[in-house]
Amino acid sequence: MVAKTGGIGFVLMLLSCFLVLPVWGLDFQPGEYEVTTKVDMPGMPMQLPPQTTIQCLTKNDPLPDPNADSQNCEVLDTKTKGNTITWRMVCDQDGTKTESTGSMTYKGDRFEGTVKTKMGPEMGNTTVTVHITGKRTGNCK
Repeated sequence: MVAKTGGIGFVLMLLSCFLVLPVWGLDFQPGEYEVTTKVDMPGMPMQLPPQTTIQCLTKNDPLPDPNADSQNCEVLDTKTKGNTITWRMVCDQDGTKTESTGSMTYKGDRFEGTVKTKMGPEMGNTTVTVHITGKRTGNCK
């Protein structure tokens, strides 16, 4: 149970490892967003409740918490097609290696996406899926 709880914390930390991308061509309205994440982790005896935060998303930072550099993560591939951004990222946090793929689709004042993270052997070679939704609540404060 301790390892799985630590794994959840690590996955939630990975959520903050989003990349910085300009939103050219995306149907995205910058502003303050209510961002909800739901973690699906195989083997958990009970589901974690969704987590909701309020974040300011801008034209240059359309994905929540763009601080991958501070988490020792490297974005290897990003693509924008229509209103969808996809990426692949590897991280090494204190010797725990992970690889993530993500996709985020924008619809004006809303977005939704999924991040799948393959945890290394230190975390049982588990794949964790995080579902992310956001809705604009107004201008940034």
